[in-house]
Amino acid sequence: MARRGFNHTGLSTLDLDRMPTGGGQSMTGARATDSGWRKRLTLVLCFLAILCEGIDIVSMGLAAPRMAPALGLTRDQLGPLFSASIVGLLVGAVIFGRLADRFGRKWTLVACLVIFGFFSLATAAVRPFEALLAVRLAAGLGLGGALPNLVALAAEAVASQSRAGLVTRITCGLPFGGAICGIVAVNLDWQAIFYFGGLAPLALAPIAAFALLESRAFLEARRSALPTAAARDDFRWILFGGGRASATLLLWTASFASLLALYVLLNWLPTLLGDRGLSKPHASLVSMLFGIGGAVGVLILADLLDRRGRRRMIGLWYLGLFASLVALAVVNSGFLAIALAGFAVGFFVSTVPLPLYGMAPCYYGVSMRGAGVGVSVAVGRLGAIFGPLLAAALLGAGAGASGVLLALLPITAVAGGATMALIDRPRLAD
Repeated sequence: MARRGFNHTGLSTLDLDRMPTGGGQSMTGARATDSGWRKRLTLVLCFLAILCEGIDIVSMGLAAPRMAPALGLTRDQLGPLFSASIVGLLVGAVIFGRLADRFGRKWTLVACLVIFGFFSLATAAVRPFEALLAVRLAAGLGLGGALPNLVALAAEAVASQSRAGLVTRITCGLPFGGAICGIVAVNLDWQAIFYFGGLAPLALAPIAAFALLESRAFLEARRSALPTAAARDDFRWILFGGGRASATLLLWTASFASLLALYVLLNWLPTLLGDRGLSKPHASLVSMLFGIGGAVGVLILADLLDRRGRRRMIGLWYLGLFASLVALAVVNSGFLAIALAGFAVGFFVSTVPLPLYGMAPCYYGVSMRGAGVGVSVAVGRLGAIFGPLLAAALLGAGAGASGVLLALLPITAVAGGATMALIDRPRLAD
């Protein structure tokens, strides 16, 4: 029986013993790793983890209306609190994505679950503004580190031809997690939002540690001959070497532009609807329909990604996004029409960033996948930071709600063009 220990890479000897031996023969553990139920278990655990991430991402925004008066926070203080998590997400995606390439996807993911679970719980307990800011930054680090590892684990558990669609299905946990957190926010006080958002990943972490096997592709890459030191450690080589430059730049462009448009609407939609003359209850209802549209859209889009003609389908999807944005900007025929336009915008805009998570692993080899996906996630988060600032600047300049919505058209056109060009790029990874 194999003894469990850890080598210099951080991989257990038991995991290494489960790898295939030479001559095409496999150990029993390797066969178990490759079996259908093991792959399904990996995908289920990744979905549950990203569901936890979706809960925590929206928790601060949902808690803020009641949290601010309870803690005496001003509106000027809320802005940095919102930004702290996004900054943490950006940094965590780069750091933990790279660590995953060194020490493994599984244990890096478990560590990230513990980090953002613990600091989500701490958000409900700390009181000084400075401590709260530090806690939200730390929670963001864990959140940012979890996503590239989830994507890499899910991608390496399935065949390459079905990778984009299946990984996109996994990422539907983000909007569904947000919806679950919304239900908690409606029925319980603001502290319960962070208790729920913290206990869920903390409960999942030991399950993942026990039941989740390390990516077999990662283990095989570690056992085989390692690339040169420059290839392992130089981000420029990882991102732009080996013919990856155009794919990386297209992936960054699409991620930045699509998340910029999405976060404008996530942060400003109720305000924009209020400027259009909707009452607060009606604006909240349209915002809810926006979220429901996103959850429905991602399931449909994931199914379409598994079929042929994906480039044409992506183009039609962006045409639908343009039409829905124009409708939301100009329609003025009553609440029902605005509600339908809001649902349609959510259906399209909430889903366009998600296929990029499924496509990104296809352009980076196993030994650099965590870093490549992590940096693309980080670039997308830059768009998430810049988007709300752009909307604020446009509103301050007198653009109005319609002006902000119409300003998203060229931005989404850039995202759509980059995504369609990326589909045409040859897949460089396994």
